[in-house]
Amino acid sequence: MMKRYVLFLLFFAIFVTGCASITAQRIPQSFERPKPCEEFFERLDGKVKEAGVRDGSSAPVSGFPYLRTNRFLSALKERLKDDREREEGVRWMLDLNLQAREKEIRNLHEGAISSFSLDRERLLSQMKTCSKELFDHDKTKAHFYSILEPEAVVKDEYSFLLRTAGLYPLFALPVSAVVENARRKMRNRFEIDLKDLPINGTLRNYTPEKRIPLSEKEIEGIMKASQSNSLKTPRLDEGQAKKLVEYFAPVFIQDVAASYDRFGQMVWKNHRAEVDPDKPAVYYYFSNGFLKGEPILQINYVIWYSERAGENPPWIEKGHLDGLTIRLSLDPGGTPFMVDVQNNCGCYHFFIPGKERVDQVLSRPFMFDALILQFLPGVSTDNRFGILINSGWHQPERLLAMGEIPDLIPYQLMPYDLLESLPHPDGRRESLFDEKGIAKGSERVERFILFSMGIPSIGSMRQRGHHAVELIGRVHFDDPYLFDKNFIFR
Repeated sequence: MMKRYVLFLLFFAIFVTGCASITAQRIPQSFERPKPCEEFFERLDGKVKEAGVRDGSSAPVSGFPYLRTNRFLSALKERLKDDREREEGVRWMLDLNLQAREKEIRNLHEGAISSFSLDRERLLSQMKTCSKELFDHDKTKAHFYSILEPEAVVKDEYSFLLRTAGLYPLFALPVSAVVENARRKMRNRFEIDLKDLPINGTLRNYTPEKRIPLSEKEIEGIMKASQSNSLKTPRLDEGQAKKLVEYFAPVFIQDVAASYDRFGQMVWKNHRAEVDPDKPAVYYYFSNGFLKGEPILQINYVIWYSERAGENPPWIEKGHLDGLTIRLSLDPGGTPFMVDVQNNCGCYHFFIPGKERVDQVLSRPFMFDALILQFLPGVSTDNRFGILINSGWHQPERLLAMGEIPDLIPYQLMPYDLLESLPHPDGRRESLFDEKGIAKGSERVERFILFSMGIPSIGSMRQRGHHAVELIGRVHFDDPYLFDKNFIFR
């Protein structure tokens, strides 16, 4: 009986995938697009696929080679009321595609570039020209938005086939016990008095090189200006982004017991991704979510270590490269109401909400409730958040309000995009991540032990947009409804 059930599920998955491909192939023909640009994108996609350099920071939209989307835009499309708002949403997808394709073209090897009889800069220009030409052509067609919307989706990070082959229903129960034990240990760490937390080495305070002072009124003004679009969604210009990312950048209080505790810039060295600890760096990117159904802005700060090692982490989690993502979420007025944290594998995700903002934590059937380890400490315009991180395992142990900071070590704030087109010493460029969003060379033994939970290459470090954060159920770090699904806010 079990064998027949598994075969049925495998057949069903293949059938659904096949149907989706057939549907997507019918879309372009109905638009009678300009052939030169259509053929250009077909050829470019072929070269990108052949070279294995597709950028995974956003998802291609089937049938629309000039658009890409993310989970926020995929959710936002259901809220758009008229063609003016729909066009604004599509222009956002157009921007995502331009950004992704530029990284792909930068990462293509010289042989692939020369096959177009263009240099790299002219190829980029051709890509931008064809993107605009196809968009301008398609948006005049009848039913453009109704045909586009079903295709603007993001693939689930959980593999149906892995869960089927791994007998997920059978193994979910023992894994749940392991998860509950891990959650209990995390709670215990946060319940220890701060002065009693074990220190393996020396605490070092890493702070951004500079911070532009901002008043509450100035922050509120930036947020208001960023929402002056038809979508009423925060979108920052370069100047606004620089001010906010520097102002809110946290202090990292790192227990340094060995070289693997010093986070820094990511570099290519001997054809392998390495961390340069002599150049402390924090990578940042912006994202969007919803708070009580309204769009909000999120600032993500990402750090990288050379490895997870030492005595603290479980042996199955040790390996090359490690890191943390600290996400600061702002309400429409620019006030932080939530910090949530994950390791860059999508592991150990937890929430730190403002106590006065949460009315109730919602229960989720057949899943764990949201893990809250503490509430937001009060910060003013004169201080900032500090996050205490342990040695080797690189787990957060406390979020603090920091005033005067002694013996500080400056770090550089760097755009996350740099990781997705990282220069080699010889000048060629390569993404830290493969086409599936896995950091190259960061595989763990976990993938052989916990594959039945359905997360491909579980335990590996992952690219933004590819973080599955729960073993039981299906939860994504970039789910824009993540907060509203877990909390009722005041």
